[in-house]
Amino acid sequence: MKRTGKILAGAIALATAFAVQAPIAQASIDCDTVRMIVPWKAGGGTDRLGRGLAVALEKVSGKSVIVDNISGASSVTGSVKAINAKPDGCTILMNGSTEMVAFMTFKQNLPIDLDKMKYVGAFYNTPTWLVSHKDRGYSSFEDFAAKAKANPGTLTIGVGGATGALMIMASGIKGYGDLDVTIVPYSGGADLKKAMLANQVDAGVIHSPVLLKEVKAGMINVLTAGGELTNIEYPEIRNVPTLESLGIPVKVAAIRGIFVPVTTPDEVVAELAGWLESAIKDPEFIEFGKKFGYPPVWINGEDFRKGMYHDKEAYKKIYEAYIKG
Repeated sequence: MKRTGKILAGAIALATAFAVQAPIAQASIDCDTVRMIVPWKAGGGTDRLGRGLAVALEKVSGKSVIVDNISGASSVTGSVKAINAKPDGCTILMNGSTEMVAFMTFKQNLPIDLDKMKYVGAFYNTPTWLVSHKDRGYSSFEDFAAKAKANPGTLTIGVGGATGALMIMASGIKGYGDLDVTIVPYSGGADLKKAMLANQVDAGVIHSPVLLKEVKAGMINVLTAGGELTNIEYPEIRNVPTLESLGIPVKVAAIRGIFVPVTTPDEVVAELAGWLESAIKDPEFIEFGKKFGYPPVWINGEDFRKGMYHDKEAYKKIYEAYIKG
């Protein structure tokens, strides 16, 4: 009996020692509130998607997720602040791939580059399209190109700024398509949208699903796109040809995703990726995305990273051939 008691006492002591030494399992992200920096003004497309995603992330993470709009310098200001934050997963960046790659293309010596961040994953893909007012009479890109070649120097393509992904796509269309057209930069997407509705330019390059309402109403025609429209919530235009299918090697799509500082531990990135992948499966967020124009999609961090590096090389090629001059 005494021997049994000694054995039991020893086992308890040993178990107690292990209990003291063993680390307590904790979540990698140790904060009650996650700050999502959206580097654009409130009310725009990226901001709206960010706010919808924040609600879904709160459900799957059990944490409060707040959206912090830090705009300026074509999203550089907020992006830099986010990737210089403490690498603990409590501050994340939500931005579109095209604009990030574009500002790195047009501006040199920026305090941000593709190798200064880690890629959690992407959740929303909206190809950029070339559209035209119905009164211009173009029902396809072939119509537009034919008139441009028959009337060199007279047709116009509007874009939402002198720099950016829209300028990249318009310049690629002009250069690779050997079209003598004039690119007209507006002060932003909102002004370009107004110009399109007022029929002030022959065509315009803008991120879908902007103007989708007017496309459905028959006021605006979609001529081509920088990516496949197979997932858009309007079946009638899902077969619109891409630029690549027309022989123009230009691919532009605003892919929204989550980024963190490059020094963020892998386990933190993995936890964020798990949240993000679960969030985009939330039925309410799926419906939110569809109402915006597309259902959400999941792109893992590594594929997202590779895609952005590929786009950077493609954008650089267009910039040096047709813009830098």
